This record gives sequence, structure tokens and C-alpha cells, in this order.
Amino acid sequence: MEGSGSPRFRKLHFPVGLWINSPRKHFAKLGGRWPSAASVKSTTSSDAASLHEAPSAPSSSLSASTPSLASPAPSPSPSPAFLRPRPAGPQSRTKRLSHLFLRGRSNSDRDRAVGEKEREVWAHSAAPSSHHYLPPASSSAPGLIKIYGDALSSGANYRSLLASVHSTAKQLIAQVITRYTEREREETDDFVQKVPEDFLLCDVIGKPIQQPDGAIQWETECRRSVAPWECPLLLVDMWRPKEGFERRFEIQRKEDYEREEREREKEREREGEHYQGVRWRRSRMSSGGGAEEGERGHRGRNTELRRSISDMNLSLRRRQGNHVTNDPRGSGKVPNNSGGLQDRKNIVSMITPQPGEVRRRERYEKDYSSCDLEVMSQSLILPPTDRPYFLLLQGYDQSKDFVLYIMTGHTHVFGRKPTMREREKDRERERKGKRPLKVDTFLSAPDLLARHLLIRRDSVVPETPSGQALMRPFRGGAVTHNGVTVYRETVLKPGDVIGLGSHFLFLYRDPRVTPAPPLALALPWQADAPSTCCPSGLVDRQEALRQYLGSTEALLKFHPRHADALLQEVISKNSSPDSGGGPLAPAYLLSVMIDHASKHLDPALTPQILLKAANLIKGIVWDNIKEFGDKHPTQNSTEQDSEISTPNVQKLSSDLRPLMFWMSNATELLNFFQVKVEAMEKEWEFEAPGDPVLTADMDTCSEALAQLDDVIMHTFQQCVYHLTKTLYSLLPALLDTNPFSNEEKEKEKDGSRDAEGEERGGEEGEVDDVSSLPPTVAGLVDVYRCSLMLSREACLSPPLTSQTFGYLFFFTNTSLLNTLLERDGLFSWSRAVQIRTNLDLVLDWLQGAGLGDIASEFLKKLSVTVNFLCVPKTRLIQSSWSSLLEEHALLSPAQLHHLLTHYKLGPARAPPASWAPPPGTELNGDIFESFLDHPPLILPNETPRLDLSQPIPSPDLQKEMTRLRTFLWGLDQDELPANQRTRL
Repeated sequence: MEGSGSPRFRKLHFPVGLWINSPRKHFAKLGGRWPSAASVKSTTSSDAASLHEAPSAPSSSLSASTPSLASPAPSPSPSPAFLRPRPAGPQSRTKRLSHLFLRGRSNSDRDRAVGEKEREVWAHSAAPSSHHYLPPASSSAPGLIKIYGDALSSGANYRSLLASVHSTAKQLIAQVITRYTEREREETDDFVQKVPEDFLLCDVIGKPIQQPDGAIQWETECRRSVAPWECPLLLVDMWRPKEGFERRFEIQRKEDYEREEREREKEREREGEHYQGVRWRRSRMSSGGGAEEGERGHRGRNTELRRSISDMNLSLRRRQGNHVTNDPRGSGKVPNNSGGLQDRKNIVSMITPQPGEVRRRERYEKDYSSCDLEVMSQSLILPPTDRPYFLLLQGYDQSKDFVLYIMTGHTHVFGRKPTMREREKDRERERKGKRPLKVDTFLSAPDLLARHLLIRRDSVVPETPSGQALMRPFRGGAVTHNGVTVYRETVLKPGDVIGLGSHFLFLYRDPRVTPAPPLALALPWQADAPSTCCPSGLVDRQEALRQYLGSTEALLKFHPRHADALLQEVISKNSSPDSGGGPLAPAYLLSVMIDHASKHLDPALTPQILLKAANLIKGIVWDNIKEFGDKHPTQNSTEQDSEISTPNVQKLSSDLRPLMFWMSNATELLNFFQVKVEAMEKEWEFEAPGDPVLTADMDTCSEALAQLDDVIMHTFQQCVYHLTKTLYSLLPALLDTNPFSNEEKEKEKDGSRDAEGEERGGEEGEVDDVSSLPPTVAGLVDVYRCSLMLSREACLSPPLTSQTFGYLFFFTNTSLLNTLLERDGLFSWSRAVQIRTNLDLVLDWLQGAGLGDIASEFLKKLSVTVNFLCVPKTRLIQSSWSSLLEEHALLSPAQLHHLLTHYKLGPARAPPASWAPPPGTELNGDIFESFLDHPPLILPNETPRLDLSQPIPSPDLQKEMTRLRTFLWGLDQDELPANQRTRL
């Protein structure tokens, strides 16, 4: 500073020119950052005025996010730590320079005079708070310094060291390491000596904050590293915190400090282009703003860019001091400043042009010494021409809000200054490798989130058309787009109005889009003009309502407060196959409802709807299973099993319809829910990792999916259990029936004569017809036919249909094979040919029904066993053990040995020796197949078959959709006064 009696230049032995040109080398502004990375202060800012006033409350430009030694952009606002104010009263430049050198006096006299003068300045400039340190009269007197050493010992408080003004930071680091580690050296055997070179001393500015539990928590505003040769006590004497802030010294590990600084330096590099532009613009304004770029020249412009905030403050004060002396009575003494005075007259006339009022102009010129050119010039701003920006329409705090917020990068985050707890969470996430998004613009409203709104453009979203951007509110952030509340990502166009919380309104502009599009919202004086965005201005409200009620679009609009009523209405009126809406009516209607909620309503509502829908479906299915169990008890007598006939199969099929109906609908809903949950997870990729709200929503979605899994598994289990129980009583007839008997031949002839009269030109016979099969075989096939008809009627998904029949065919194979191996009387060529013929009749029917591939896969082992028994006896006798085992590889050695041992070769004929297995062959294995080896149920994970982008697929669904729309419209009308209701 250039105050009289200031010892700063003399004590530190700096040349005057070096001090003025490069003040940032030792006393640069700490941690100064504008609330926005690229914001222009409004004309009401009081920061610039504080340059020549007494220190006041902390400036709004403080930010802990840029704790560098030199601010990236020169700001007129003071930092929390500032140089001492110069004494009041104007002095000439010659007199001030003479005080810097103090010629003709001894060193001791100068020290005594300067010390007394500085103490007097501090005593009268501002009342020091309790944390201000008053320097002693003698500069050699020692003092106590508190050094906090959490980096040395976790949880430690501080150590007090006795130091003098000549004690360097390097010496204090060595002392404090000794103080902190002396107890650890005594108590620990494997003590490792700490090296002072690994640590550094930090000068930290902040303030203590009292927590709700009464504890005191230190909150850091900014910091800087103290050079090893600097004297901390001298810094305390010469450089003090602003009122309301305190300073303390901390010892930190050098590698941790340098790593943090490198990370912050990377952030500054990413915004370097923006900071350079702001610095150049503000440098122009500080010099008056009237000179053209060509007049100043390239060298002058570079000099402006290199000027620090202290440099600007000094030059500004010098200009103001000169103008104080240039009053009308002495204006002729200093002719060199007439140009600067004329510039100021021009600026004043631009602000309040009153060409006809000479007295008022003279008053402005006379009182202009109290005006601040920096504040005036901030109102003469121009928006950028090469990148988008946000124009403030409505703010919260006039002293902190800016006029323009420039979108320097391809992403821009609006938010507020995080609390200490939020900062700790962010640091914890960074340690886990989950770095949250950096906030570009800090706003001051209390109803904003730490990260409130994300905007992306250009290369980040290549699929977006040129000139458009995407805006996405963070979870829980209140955001409006052209007056409409938005919850998810939406397109942002130039001219749109963005609302943040209940205070901030911004106009989005992109100067690269020419010509500039009109405003998306009508201005107040255009309110009476017809608006194309309002349906009531185009069509009658009743006509619009009729069009919506009869629309074929898959759309169901509802208010969040009506979600529960709509959910109950959909489930209760479509809970059975005979409800009239179609086989997939519940799944379709619920999907339409959830689709609207996931796109247009609060994101917190969608997980709740998923879970409530799953719980309602599960309750209905449990009631159906209980009702079905009462009609078909699990334990049946042997007589009842043996007397099951075709009418019983038909009754079983009818009773299974509700279970198959809900299995099909639950499968479609599960596929649709999975797609929606994946979309929700994708929307959360920009949210803070580990957010408890998002975690709770994900748990809710997982529970809903688990409930649908239970519904599918239980309905599948009930269906296949009762179908296999019916098959169990019909399968033995396949082994005992002779398809070549006269009675069976006559039935085949009758069936063939009936079939001859039918037209077969390009058409296949109906799979429903089983009359051509022998009665015993037809009873077995009828179970498959009823199962197939059930799956088709319920529109069961193909993967689940395949698994249902796969389980039925597995049971058929296992049951018949075990029965065949158990009854060795069937081990003959003649009986094997009959079994083979009956089995072929069943497989032929399944092939015609489209189930041939599944049946061949699961009935393969039964077919191999029957084929083995169908081998002619003469050929079988000539075969050896190894050849038979190779030809019938699906049979285990124990099963093959059992078949050969009990094969009927004839009376008193022993098996040939070639059938004997070689020594060491394992023959003690179980010859029967296990029913526990059934294929597992794999829940489908496929694309939903319900395409909501297409019109409503059936008249039945259209009718049900119209009924639900009318139901919702009635709920809305009931909440309105009678004179505001709309009649159809």
C-alpha cells in the first residue's frame, strides 16, 4: 500500500518497481473467486466501493473452491485477508515516495516512528476483534504461535510455540514435529522419524462455526503455503484477516497439499479461456472503457492482462486521489488529467443524461469524486458473441447476483455453496473414485440444492441439433422450463426461460444462432394476443376434452394425487380373464400409467407406483391360488388319480385360466418394469453417487421386481404341478396300449375317412383334433393340447411357454423311463415296437402343434431306450458291450447293464458273453432318473411386447382406456367449484 509511514517496502527490502508490478509474488489475493466462473457483476455491487472504504463484512466473492495464491481473474472485491488501509488524507506522490525511503534518518528512528504510526493507524481504522493480534512496540519481542497438526497426529488440537519475528517457517516446522512426535517416540517401538522436508506450513483464513451439538467446527475459506524462509510472526504483524474471519497456521504434508493444488490447477486450466476473457474485459473497464483496442496496442493489452488485483487497486486509488485535488478552483494546475475527467463526464452522462439541466450536470461533476469508476464501468457490459449465456431476469440478493452467467464449457452446473457436511461427503466420494460434478455458478437462494441444474450442449450431446442444449434438474431440485415444472432432461432452446427454485429466472441465449429466436413466453403486454401454446386459444375446451377421451394414443394423463385411485381402478376392473379388456389388459394399462408418471411426474412417484402395483397383483394371485387349491387338493386318493378322464382335464384347464392369465401379465410387467428401472438408473448417472434418496428409490424398485418374480414363479409352479399330476395317471397307458389291435385300426380308418372329406389345399389340420389317435394316447395328448390352448389364450411370452412345455416333457420322459426300467417284462422286441409306435404318434402331434423341437430335446433319453429295445434280436446278440455303449451314449453303464441282463432272449437262453462289461466298470449307480434334475425356471429378460408408441391395439383396450380417462376426468371435476366444471 502507498500509505504514509508504511514500513512494508523497507522491511522486506523490495524495490519499489518490483513491488508495484508484481505484488502477487508474496501477498497475492487468497482464494478469491466470483460466484460464477464467468459472471459479470451487476451495477449494485458494493465490492468495488470497499476498495477505498473501511473493511466490512466478508465479500460474497469468497470461495473455498479456488484456494490458489493468485486469483485467476482480477476481482475488485477484497479477499478475506487484505493489506492494511492507508491513513486518511490525500498526499502527493512525491511525499508518499519519500516516506517509502525515509531519507536522512537512522534505522532505529525509522523503526520506532513506523511502529508507533502503524499502531495508531490500526487503532483508528477499525475496532479489532478478539482474534486480531496487536504487534508489540518492539519488533524483536517474541510471541506465541498456535500450529494445528492434524496431519501429524489425527485428532490432535494444536501446539503453542514461542517464536520471534525472525523465526522462519522451516524452523517452526522442525519444532512442531518434535513436539507432536515426542510422546509417540516414547510409546511406540517401531517409531519412524518424520522429516521436516516432507511438511509445509499453511496460512489458513477461516472462522469457527458452532455445530448444533455445541461443538466448534473450523470452516476454511482460503489458504496458502508459507515459504520456508518466510517469518510467520511477521506475517501476523503485517497481514491480518478481515473482520469476522480468523487465521491460524496448520502443518500439512507437502505431497497432499501439492496433489490438491494440482487438481485445482486442472480445474483452472479447464476454465482458463473463460478467466482470460473476463480478465481482459474487466481490465478494459478499469481503465475507463473508452479507449479502443487498436489505440492501446498489443503490448498495452498484455500489460492489462498481467495486472493483479492489488495493481488495479493502487492505480484506481491514485486516479481518485488525483481527482480529489483537481477541484474547480485548482483545475488549471494539473492539465494532464483533463482527458480522464472528460472520460468520467462521459460515463456520468451515459448513466443519467440530462442535457437541459446544467445545474444537475455540475452537481454530478462536482460530486463525481465519490463515484467509483469500477462500479460505473460494470454496467457497460456486452454479452459474449461466441458462446451461450444466461441473462438474469429475477434474482435473490442484489448484492451477490450477476447480470450475465456465461456458459464457458460444454457442461454447466448451477448450485449453491455447499455446507461443510456436503463437502465432506464429496471428499469421501472422491476418495472412492466417484467424483461429483463441479458447480460452475454458485447462487445464493436458500431453496437451491448444492447441485441444482445441469445443462449440456454441443459435443457432450452430439445427437442434439445445433443451437439446442439439454437441461436436467438434479433430484429434488425445483426447476421450471418456460413456466412448466420439469423433472427430467428436456430440450433447451435459445429464448427459453429457466426458473430455479422460487427466486431465480434466467433467459437462455445463444448468440451463435442467428437470427435470435423470439422469447418462448409472451411478454405481459402481449398477454391479450392469441397464443399458439394454449389449447383454449385454438379449439373449444369441450371439443379438446372429447378428442382426448376418444384418442387412440396410448396416453393416460393423471394428477399425482389420483395415482392410488387410478391404480385401484385398473386392477379391480381387470383382475380376471373375463373382464373384457383382453388377455394383457392389466399389463397394458399399468404400463401406460407408469409411462406417463416416468416422463411427466415427480421421479419419486414412479418407484412407489411400481411397488404398489406389484403388491396389488401379488394379493390377487395369492387369492386365486388359494381358491384353486380348495377345488384341487394336493393330496388325491389313488382311485381319483386312476379315474381322471378328458372332462377332468377340461375342468382343470378352466380352473388354471386365472393363474395363466396373471403369469402372462406379470411377465410383461416385469419386462416393462426392468426397462423403466434401467432408464431411471441412466437418469441418475449425473447425481451424487451414494445419495440416500436415490438408494431408497432403487431399493423400492428392486422390491417391486422381486414381488413380480414371486408371482411368476408361484403361478408357474401351480400350473406345471397340476398338469404333471394329471399326466402321471395317463402316462402308463402309453406303455401298455397296443396300437395294432383291431379296435384301434377301426378308429384309425374312421378317422382317415373323415379326414378325406376335408379340404387340405395349403391348410394344415387343426391341432385341437385328437380323434384320430387311440383313446389312451388321445388322453395324454389332450393334456398337452389344453396346456397349449391356455398359453395361447393368455398370450404367454414365448420363452415362458417353452419353459412350461419343457417341464411337462421332462416329467413325461422321467416318468415313462423309470416305469419302463422298473417293468422288465417290457424288455422285448414286440413290446418295444408298440411303445415306439405310441411314442411316435405323440411326437407327430407335437410336431404339428409347433412343439416338436422342445419334445425331441426332453424326450431324447426315452427314445434312445425304446430304440435300443427295438433292435432286432439277431443283431443285438452279435453286438458287444463297447459297441452298444457307444451307440446308446445317453444310457449310463448301470442302465445298459440292467437292460441287457433282463432282456427277453427266449426260454432258457442266457445272455451272450459279449454283453458282459469289462472289469472295473461302475455298475452300482442308480438306474432311475431323478425328478429333481428338472430345468430351472429362468425369468424372462427381453424387450417388452407392449409397444406404447403405437395406437391402442384392440377395440376392447380402447373401450377400457376411454372409461379410465372419463374416470380421471370425473375426479378432476369433483374438486372444482360447480361454476368451473366442464360438461361433455
